[in-house]
Amino acid sequence: MTAPNRETGDLPPLEANYAISDAQVEQFWRDGFIVLRAVLSRDEVNAYGAAIRSTAMRRFAAGGMQASAHGAFLQTLGLRFDDDDVRRFCLAPRFGAIAARLLLVPAVRIFHEQALFKQPGGSDSHWHQDQYYWPLATDRSLGLWMPLVDCSREMGAIRFVRGSHRYGDLAGRDISDESARHFDDFIAGEGLEVHQTEALAAGDCTFHLGWTVHGAPANRSDAMREAMIVTFYPDGTRVDALTNPSRVNDARVFLGGKQPGELADSELNTVVYRAPRAG
Repeated sequence: MTAPNRETGDLPPLEANYAISDAQVEQFWRDGFIVLRAVLSRDEVNAYGAAIRSTAMRRFAAGGMQASAHGAFLQTLGLRFDDDDVRRFCLAPRFGAIAARLLLVPAVRIFHEQALFKQPGGSDSHWHQDQYYWPLATDRSLGLWMPLVDCSREMGAIRFVRGSHRYGDLAGRDISDESARHFDDFIAGEGLEVHQTEALAAGDCTFHLGWTVHGAPANRSDAMREAMIVTFYPDGTRVDALTNPSRVNDARVFLGGKQPGELADSELNTVVYRAPRAG
């Protein structure tokens, strides 16, 4: 059961009204990521940010929010099942429409969402590929990364390895110091460019493909870096091989126990956006 909406009234509806140009789609597929400005207005991100923040911190106070294994951030998943307002954020048609446009598909489903709060002094988030963890048989899964507060480079703004998605699975395994060295060697060996996002305002966001190598530097500021992540995949995607413990867990928890080869269409994986039919 989710919590009822707050007495302060309904939040903005976050309708599908953010335009993406053909050039931006081409850039996304060339680079494996894109930075989009003002996806939410200041009023919108403040309103939904308050709901996300309070829900995440209730989890933390109850022991349901854990520090990452390498001390980079506080993390908690599945917040939309705790609060109606967080659910409205995660299932926003605006995000779904952007995801579908970038992926060049007619409809997308939600995989999961998580709050990542990097404390002052929080260490680097090591290079990794999300698709290693996601049991989705597609190269068109993507993640939205949105700061809930203005995020400078000093706070640990996200960074990407440009074009790394074209290499597919780089066998980086679980996030660790060893995997960080693995990706550093790959980046250097291939001569790839690291794009460090210098600053993101609250309500700006990035989208990146599941095989895009990415991470974030340490939080060297004195403020909490609060970010929300929502992941999407095309409707019609099937469950991929459960090749590691993370994929086994994610298929059980976030895909409703679906097995390899089955459609990833459980009741947990709502269709967030479907393009209107022409005519």
